[in-house]
Amino acid sequence: MAVFYRKPGINAGGWMVSADYFQLKYHVDNRDSYSSDALIDPAFINAKSSLLQRFHSAYTNLASEHADFRLHLASNWRWKDDDKLAQLLREYDGELPRKFFDDGSQGNLGKVREKWRTHLGLEDDDFRAFAKTLRFQLDHFGRRDFKAYVYTKLELVGLKTPSADRAACPYESLIQQFLMNGPNSFDGASLRELCEREGLLANGSSGNPRPLAIGVRSFVRFAERLESEVDEIVCVSNHFEGRHLALAGSWHTAASQVLSFLGDPDRHARLRGGPSAIALECHGSFALLAGWELSRNSGVDLAPIQKPSLEIWRPSPDADCVANWIAQTFELEAEHQDIAICLSVTHDVRSDVEAFLASEGAPQVGRLVLVSPVEGPSPQSIKGPDHAYRSPRSFLVSSLKLVRPARLEPMSSSHAPMR
Repeated sequence: MAVFYRKPGINAGGWMVSADYFQLKYHVDNRDSYSSDALIDPAFINAKSSLLQRFHSAYTNLASEHADFRLHLASNWRWKDDDKLAQLLREYDGELPRKFFDDGSQGNLGKVREKWRTHLGLEDDDFRAFAKTLRFQLDHFGRRDFKAYVYTKLELVGLKTPSADRAACPYESLIQQFLMNGPNSFDGASLRELCEREGLLANGSSGNPRPLAIGVRSFVRFAERLESEVDEIVCVSNHFEGRHLALAGSWHTAASQVLSFLGDPDRHARLRGGPSAIALECHGSFALLAGWELSRNSGVDLAPIQKPSLEIWRPSPDADCVANWIAQTFELEAEHQDIAICLSVTHDVRSDVEAFLASEGAPQVGRLVLVSPVEGPSPQSIKGPDHAYRSPRSFLVSSLKLVRPARLEPMSSSHAPMR
């Protein structure tokens, strides 16, 4: 399967991609798994050439037509647990880790790289150009929230979601028809005509047009296509390897790019034209920067887009909502006056904070205050937009009751929704 993008393409973390090609392999059982060696073993797929050789053959043919594409292997089989690459593939899209390219020839990943390169008979530069395009999206169909994500995307583009009370899914029967009889290629007009003919278009007469939406991205999650979910986007993911700063990345440069995007006068004018929304696929620092730059004082009425439902979390000014927190205080070293506040919302981060405090060069604090929702940290601890909006003020009240005048050291944050 192939997906082509309008110019200039989509941002793949520092380079623009014009097309994605998918090799979909769905197995009826889970009797086997992929590995570094399996990819170069023709017997693994009962063929004369290996899977990696087939991918390289496709790469060679496609490279003669256009540049800047990716090659995906998507399968319900997993990656072998004890394989050198098993824990290092990028979680959200299966990209090979930076260490795969940088590791010495005698390192664990360097040995895998050289074995693959020798298997293909390529020079180093040619192999690296090919390997850069590879994406291994294994256990693809069993991922958490995969079904919810697919249904949300259908709704986003104006298509009906399958009804739970129907035995057959119309999309599945259509796919089978395409495989047997065609067609197997669509442009926008022909796909819309097909969906209309098959009764797949959702009613568009709700009278509530989608508000202007912008996006800030510093990392790319699994199957994320933020470009299709928002109207305007700034992407600084090329500065990061996952959530960590890349070797050639710069926090200062990334922040400047985000600030330039958010502070653009024309964009400000469009956002002030009515209620708008923002998707934050980014580090908390950039989310905080967005909230500062586009605060209510700027004249912008902005609300975050919540995943995976893509619901806009816009609080109601008169909603009756209570946000309760529980706080615990632990005395550490009485001679130190500073206080560390540990906020756990989605995850319990106490162990991380304690490890940081015990590390060399960490601030010396006299007390540790642990704050969490009454029900405890969990992905469901924030109940909705009103709860999210009122929680910060309630948190401050709960925390300040427990601290005497002292200097507060910010130690940790959560992944709770921000506004």
